[in-house]
Amino acid sequence: MTQLYSTLANIYHEMYQYVFDYDKEFEFYDTILKRHNCKKILEIGCGSGMLARRFLRNGYDYLGLDLFNEMLEIARLEVNSDKFIQCDMRNLSFQKQFDSVMITGRSISYVIENQGIIDTLKGVHESLVDNGLFVFGVFEANGIFDNFDDFEQNIEHDNKKIKRISKLKMNLTTGWTYDWFAKYSINDGDKTSEFDDVTTLRAFTKDEILLFLKLTGFTVEELIEEKKTFTIIAKKNNCV
Repeated sequence: MTQLYSTLANIYHEMYQYVFDYDKEFEFYDTILKRHNCKKILEIGCGSGMLARRFLRNGYDYLGLDLFNEMLEIARLEVNSDKFIQCDMRNLSFQKQFDSVMITGRSISYVIENQGIIDTLKGVHESLVDNGLFVFGVFEANGIFDNFDDFEQNIEHDNKKIKRISKLKMNLTTGWTYDWFAKYSINDGDKTSEFDDVTTLRAFTKDEILLFLKLTGFTVEELIEEKKTFTIIAKKNNCV
């Protein structure tokens, strides 16, 4: 598993404030949640709490979940809240149910086995109220596998310079999987640190993810396609 969310959790937190536009991402979810009158929400893959602070600030009854305690420790400090729990998305179990469950940041891509996807989606289904809303994004296999060019990112934050060089290679062991090799160089004044990281991610074809949803009791309301990703808005089907 990647070091990005454990050993490099602080680097993630510093980098991704520049990699993602969290205001724009929040507006996307906020519009959907308001349209469906969702108040009580669960965010899976909440990371260091960049969306959490926006949900809480806007009055949502919020709970954030992540696999990595290192990320949650940052989130609790940043947001000044205890609305976070550590859990594997493949093993969801709650006494209460949510109006909406969101898997943000395409975090489901780290679940690479078919059974793991099924277990995750079944757990989301059980965590939702009747007709509850499920929103998540995935990487689109055709777009990802069409272009495996290397890419470099450079971030400056509080006088710290962070460089990440990424390489993608086909894996295909458990589906449309690929390996992400990343080299980090962190220059902090007179000190430079380097880290190598690798993780395996999964992309999906449209038909594939739609079948997973059908098998686990969801009805798709909307599918938003982009070049290398798509976002699914689905509702819990109570007749399962």
